[in-house]
Amino acid sequence: MVAAVVVAVSVLALATGLVGFFADPLHLPDAALDVLDKRASVLSLFVGIAGLAVAGVGLLRQQTPPSSDAPAAPAVSSSGPGSPVVGGAMSGGMVVGQVSGGTTAGPGGAAAGGQRAVAVAGDLTAGMLITGDGATITTTAAQMRPPLPPIGAVEVPAAGLAGLPRRPAGVFVGRQEQLERLEPALRSGPGVITQAVVGLGGIGKSELALQYAHRHRDAYRLVWWITAETPEQIQAGLAELGRALCAGVASNAAAQAPAEEAEAWALAWLAAHDDWLVVFDNAADAEDLQPCLGRLRAGHVLVTSRRAVGWQDVGEVLQLGVLPQADAVQLLLEVIGAETTVDRASAGELAAELGELPLALKQAGAYIAATPGMDPATYLGLLRTTPVRALSADPRRDTATDRVVARVWQVTCARIEQIDPRAMRLLQALACYAPDDLPCEVLTGFEGGDAAVIADALGVLASYSMINRSRDGRAVSVHRLVQAVTLAALPDDARTIARAAAADLLQAALPDDPERISSWPLYARLLPHAQAVLDAGSDAMRAILNYLGASGDYRSAQALQHRRYTVLHHARGPEHPQTLTAQANLAFWTGRAGDAVGARDQFAALLPVRERVSGPEHPQTLTDRANLARWTGEAGDAARARDQFAALLPVRERVLGPEHPQTLTARANLAFWTGRTGDAVGARGLFAALLPIVERVSGPEHPETLTARANLAGWTGEAGDAVGARDQFAALLPVRERVSGPEHPQTLTDRANLAFWTGRTGDAVGARDQYAALLPVRERVSGPEHPQTLTARANLARWTGRAGDAVGARDQYAALLPVRERVLGPEHPQTLTARANLAFWTKEAEGRP
Repeated sequence: MVAAVVVAVSVLALATGLVGFFADPLHLPDAALDVLDKRASVLSLFVGIAGLAVAGVGLLRQQTPPSSDAPAAPAVSSSGPGSPVVGGAMSGGMVVGQVSGGTTAGPGGAAAGGQRAVAVAGDLTAGMLITGDGATITTTAAQMRPPLPPIGAVEVPAAGLAGLPRRPAGVFVGRQEQLERLEPALRSGPGVITQAVVGLGGIGKSELALQYAHRHRDAYRLVWWITAETPEQIQAGLAELGRALCAGVASNAAAQAPAEEAEAWALAWLAAHDDWLVVFDNAADAEDLQPCLGRLRAGHVLVTSRRAVGWQDVGEVLQLGVLPQADAVQLLLEVIGAETTVDRASAGELAAELGELPLALKQAGAYIAATPGMDPATYLGLLRTTPVRALSADPRRDTATDRVVARVWQVTCARIEQIDPRAMRLLQALACYAPDDLPCEVLTGFEGGDAAVIADALGVLASYSMINRSRDGRAVSVHRLVQAVTLAALPDDARTIARAAAADLLQAALPDDPERISSWPLYARLLPHAQAVLDAGSDAMRAILNYLGASGDYRSAQALQHRRYTVLHHARGPEHPQTLTAQANLAFWTGRAGDAVGARDQFAALLPVRERVSGPEHPQTLTDRANLARWTGEAGDAARARDQFAALLPVRERVLGPEHPQTLTARANLAFWTGRTGDAVGARGLFAALLPIVERVSGPEHPETLTARANLAGWTGEAGDAVGARDQFAALLPVRERVSGPEHPQTLTDRANLAFWTGRTGDAVGARDQYAALLPVRERVSGPEHPQTLTARANLARWTGRAGDAVGARDQYAALLPVRERVLGPEHPQTLTARANLAFWTKEAEGRP
């Protein structure tokens, strides 16, 4: 009825308006035009009032619930921050609706005024309301959906609500300390408490969080797990939480609510409660969580992330490392299964190769248990030959899984490549070095970058836990499996480029003089990396060998020289001069490592080849003859050594001249081995004749001259004149200190000889005290395990016993022996001497004959 009246009045108003519009062309009187205008205005007023009436009826009918089994709840506004304001909903097709005036509210609760046209597609969209008079009014999708319930209307069941991705692993070892640290951290104060667990992919962050959530689920009304790698996943996880909370009160509304609306409702519910735990697993960036955390006032948040940066502003940070060795072996064995008979030693070797990484240990154990014929030794071989295949092997044969180790890191590497391609190439170079403690200074200049550029690239890698930085920030380490996967994923040419770049950087970082004591600490740090990246036949590797020899690490020198010889043998052939020199050096380091017989035999085999290739009087041939004589004597045949040097000397004199340094060295060796045959007096006479020649050739204070004086003093003592030896060393020492410095190795050797001959004169207490003063200097200069340091310790023990303290001597030898065994080997002559001295002073201390 109202609609009909409005239509009639509208027609009349239109007619009146038309008359007024055509009045002027019709030449109507002014009085008539005035009456028409006034009547048109009144009619327009009635039309407007009628329109308002129609709109009011439509709104009343819209608020009337449609007939259904579940009446729609009225629109509500929650008191929580950012709560949504929603209306009823109907289903329909795609339409365009217009709301005139008033306000509408989005999921965040912010109202927008004015007119808004909304086009929506899908099952839950806008529709049309039909009034009793047949009028239609279009509505928006938000007006047609059933509303989510008020926050206060939702009660969590008494048993609590838990949304965990799976049950925690039954095998969980080595993380008890970290697990116990989480509880006090998450209950440390009022307000929302956030704890971040960060570390390398596969380190066990998610499992630790799952173990905590499961063990403490009864302490919370709500425990919820959200995969948080992207903002979209975070929103989806919170939306699922909102739907789960509303399911028992308004399941239809929860199912129809958009993700934005359900997320906002969930955050509002969390903000209104405090007895809940939400785990954000594998969050990529702290900034992705800040919008959520900023809207919470209480409760507990546990975050796991491969990124190690940004979380300090969010809450406490727990950096997770690899498992201790014993726990790693236990985890591996338990996953394989108690019913299997696995050699614990091979399991330990596999655990070490896997770098004690929990995910890799579990994956390997499950694969071994599920694969017929597979055992730790076989898996270890697979890991060393095809690491990507081994680390991608899924024991469940589920190709969709993303928990296999290689796949976890491939995702991380792809993200790093997007952020900073240089950082990814730097990781490829780092994968070529030894895993631990690479000085950052080695990397300066990588691809032309300065220190700041390299620091930025390292920062990206560290932020994703692909590398670990030392506490002082001056060194980096890379997990060995990360290295293996990174290199294995490269094509052959790219791998070659990475290795070459790493080798060039390391060679540039080596100190110039490997025999200078001050350069030894850096050489020691670079040694494992040099062994990993340097070509065994390179000049840089020769510098490494010189350092090892100077620092007294003879066994490492022998092993590295064997590699060098093998490479040159294959590359240049068995009789190439460089191959023969490498063979000679291998024989030499074999002798210095304690195998004098092996050194003698190697030089005996080398000499005829050298003579044939280079000639019988070539300097290298004569050097090999001298070494054969020396190691013949060291092997126990002093007389033969003396005779060989006696035969060599005239050849040296003829080829090089009678006063050439190498000729004088041959004369010194002849004198030395003459003394070692028991003819100390003859040795003293030979050195007495040699000294003035060396003084004339080299000068009275040349190091070679001072060494000749030391030899003369020593053989003077061996010839029976201990006092003369002591006095000669006492006169020599201040000259040596002035020429070479008070802490030069030769100076320390002269101090040791002075102490020794002091004791041989009968002053055991004086000898003991001099060795006691010498030992800390030797340790500081040469290192606590240098062979010369160990000799000083042995002499201190000896003269302690000779001074009357048998118990002290016994204890010092007992402490020395295991060091000798570790450094020189259990069968080295000096190790055997230490063992015999320990037995002797043990008897003396116990009063046994």
